[in-house]
Amino acid sequence: MNNKLLTEKEKLKEVLTQLKGEGFAVLMDLTAVDYLAPVQTKVIYFLQHPESLERLLVEVFIDRGEKLPSVTDLWPGADWYERELFDMFGVEFEGHPDLKRILMPDDWRGHPMRRDYALSEEPVQFKHGVKPKVPSEIIPYAR
Repeated sequence: MNNKLLTEKEKLKEVLTQLKGEGFAVLMDLTAVDYLAPVQTKVIYFLQHPESLERLLVEVFIDRGEKLPSVTDLWPGADWYERELFDMFGVEFEGHPDLKRILMPDDWRGHPMRRDYALSEEPVQFKHGVKPKVPSEIIPYAR
């Protein structure tokens, strides 16, 4: 069973540092949920205690344009998670060693996982040879 902890952005780094010290040594995942009403983003840190196998979700809400502290100094594996959240949701992480796009082309405008991002059938040249899919070809009601 996952327990949840809601914290304020000003206390986020302190809370995560304390939890790591208490044995939550594994950052299993980092993701976000974007909202339109009110316009904000929830960032969710999935932590696990490897000895007790206890899992904990740490949630924080931020307004668009607000920054969060990077946790790459606590969990080096957060590097790509934070880059993905920057790329897809526009969440910026202060202190990140190389915050740049990881999935979308470097010159891409916008953040596709935001609720206000316009759907389009514009072909995208993804990095690493990933073949694009046209929405109307995979979602029958999109035509």
